[in-house]
Amino acid sequence: MFRQLNFRSFFNFLGRNKLYAAINIFGLSVSLMFVILIADYTLRQLTCDDYHAKADRIYVIGNEERITSGYYLQKYLRDRYPEIESTCAVAVSGQSTDAMQPVEAGQGKYSATILFADTTFFRIFDFELLEGDREQALASRDNVVLSESFARKVFGTFNPMGQVIRFPDEEKSYVVSGVVRDIDRSVIPNMDIIMRAERLCDINSANDEHMSNSGAVTTFILARPGADLTAKIPDMLDYFKDIYWIYKGNVYQHVTLTPLRDVYFLSQNNDGGFNYGSWPFVMILFGVGAVILLFAVMNYINLTVAQTGFRAKEMAARRLLGASRGEIILKLILESTFLCVVAFVIALFLAAAVEPGASRLLGSKIGVWQDMTPAVVACYAAFIVVLGVVAGFIPAMMVSRYKPVDIVRGSFRHRTKMFYSKVLITIQNVITIVLIATSLTIGLQIRHLISAPMGYNTADILDISTEIFLGKKQIAQFREELLREPCVEAVALGCGTPHDRGNNNTMQYGPDRMIGFQIFIGDSTYFRILGLERLRDNHLARMNDDNMVFINQHALRELGIAEDAEEFKVGMDYSYPYQIAGIYRDFQIGSALDKPQSAMLWQTDDIADMYPWNILVKIRGDKTAAYNTVKSVFERISDGAVFTGAEYIEQEIEADYADQRRILHIVGIFTLVAILISALGLVAMSTYYIQQKEQEVAVRKVFGSTRGEVLTRLVGNFMRLVGAAFVIAVPVAWYLLERWLQDYSVRISLSPLIFLASGTFAAVVAFVAVFWQSSRAADSNPIDSIKN
Repeated sequence: MFRQLNFRSFFNFLGRNKLYAAINIFGLSVSLMFVILIADYTLRQLTCDDYHAKADRIYVIGNEERITSGYYLQKYLRDRYPEIESTCAVAVSGQSTDAMQPVEAGQGKYSATILFADTTFFRIFDFELLEGDREQALASRDNVVLSESFARKVFGTFNPMGQVIRFPDEEKSYVVSGVVRDIDRSVIPNMDIIMRAERLCDINSANDEHMSNSGAVTTFILARPGADLTAKIPDMLDYFKDIYWIYKGNVYQHVTLTPLRDVYFLSQNNDGGFNYGSWPFVMILFGVGAVILLFAVMNYINLTVAQTGFRAKEMAARRLLGASRGEIILKLILESTFLCVVAFVIALFLAAAVEPGASRLLGSKIGVWQDMTPAVVACYAAFIVVLGVVAGFIPAMMVSRYKPVDIVRGSFRHRTKMFYSKVLITIQNVITIVLIATSLTIGLQIRHLISAPMGYNTADILDISTEIFLGKKQIAQFREELLREPCVEAVALGCGTPHDRGNNNTMQYGPDRMIGFQIFIGDSTYFRILGLERLRDNHLARMNDDNMVFINQHALRELGIAEDAEEFKVGMDYSYPYQIAGIYRDFQIGSALDKPQSAMLWQTDDIADMYPWNILVKIRGDKTAAYNTVKSVFERISDGAVFTGAEYIEQEIEADYADQRRILHIVGIFTLVAILISALGLVAMSTYYIQQKEQEVAVRKVFGSTRGEVLTRLVGNFMRLVGAAFVIAVPVAWYLLERWLQDYSVRISLSPLIFLASGTFAAVVAFVAVFWQSSRAADSNPIDSIKN
């Protein structure tokens, strides 16, 4: 056994074949780097919220579409069900830049993200408090808890306990009562400030006991030990039909109780600002990671098989000295395992180096060294052993089959037929062409979605959230100042935009039906900037009357009324009338992939009666320069407050497809790496192949073959493999991409040009990879080859 651990001859072999060693170590290291990153990412996804001691008893209440609920729902649940030990309502504000809150703390002004939570938050969850008491941290409505990173940002090394922070739009101050370690590996996102959830009732009066705002919070329920809370779901459904308007009106028909550990991958976890995972995304990562690893293993097998002739003499000599065939196989597998160990160590450091970039790309933190537990080390060790056996088995079987008698007789030859190599090269090119076609298709589909007609203007419109302003007076001053700037064409005030979906008002429409309307309010400039097309205007005298509304065409269809109808009625008995002020052409509400929705629109020019949510600025000229001008105006009138919550509508639309862009970037990166590994393998294979063909090339040249004929023959052998790969890859890629596109209601049609471009690119890469060595062989002196 110890003889097999002597790697001196293997090191000598690597020293004589530096190209072989470099390509194998590079390919394995890069591919294993991706394996490590994907493994750590997946581990974190699968163990999300696993560390809470009470995780087995924590549930989230929801319905068939979402996991948000009314703020007061928890009160009704606690009063009715003794199986409930405690509840905690949690809401996220500032998950995106358009909702970050301006905060004054220490000596500066900041923008902060807010997590609203009940007093039970630190009793139910085990998030680590670095400062403060778990029972008292949120005991007072004036208390706030800061995240570790935000506390360090604001107060540096100074202890923030007892320090005061203020929100500019409030007169009261808040006292820092705790510092929590940045939340990680949880469905609950890490936020800058945690404060009492009762503040939600002050912010929005719809967070009342009638639960008028049915999507205010996510309600976490802690069941008592041994209680079967899920058995109460049928009773909850009946109860909700009595007390909860969204169930009374049959908006929802199901009640769900989801265990905490399952919330992360839950499809209903889609609108509360919480962290969420995607199984398809994890599977994509696994798939492309496996492809890269497969390429590296293929290269190892391919190059090792090509080198069998050069190692067969050594192994045959060992057989003559008494080694069995099994010992030869074991030695070669140990050598491949050793190479995998070296590559894995390099991969670990590479993974740690690219960890920050990988975390940004994947949208989730990765901690290669942080997560290196004994169990993880054991899994990695087992993986390396399996990889070493898989990579080394085929070359070991081929090298060990040579007979020692061939060495004694002198009949051994270094030639290999390259059958396995041709198969592996073909497979590599099939996968490469499929990956290139996938990258092109995803890119074209994203561009198609971004440029899809929305039914309203999106170009050169800056959307600013009014949450950063101190009141109507400051908003009016901001508007007046902007209109003096040459880069500003118009300024509009409104509540909601088609892209952010405005507000929602779901109304009873008869005894057993409800209709949801998206609500949009704006001044005349608002409608002009957005370019919403009014098909009919009834020219009613008072446009500020709440019962006089514009509606869109889809609302006409959903209400089932005639196009020239002058009113419609809602309510259980159709007793509440709305006068139709006019009809707007349908426009896209939300993203291009959202279903059509009914809309109500109000136009008001009485700014004193409206507190806008959005300021829309139509700009002219360079958008970056205009943004900076708008920012400087805000900073001037707000005494240096932080300017956040402003994006061009075009940027907001692009952000809708962040997940698709992430997939594109990942597939693109893996495609480039796969191409690089494949090209390096082709360079090495062409080198060894041409070494075997040297005498054949010399003989052909002696008998009159031209340089071009020799070159065509050598390069053509590899290009035929690419051609065969193209024939196999096109139907495979077409089938897979057609299935992927079926998930999009707005999608491109697959063009043959995508596959022609993919095949052409793969052919060019292969040609470049083998041309140099083939050219050298074609230019060589045949006399030298014949002598050798």
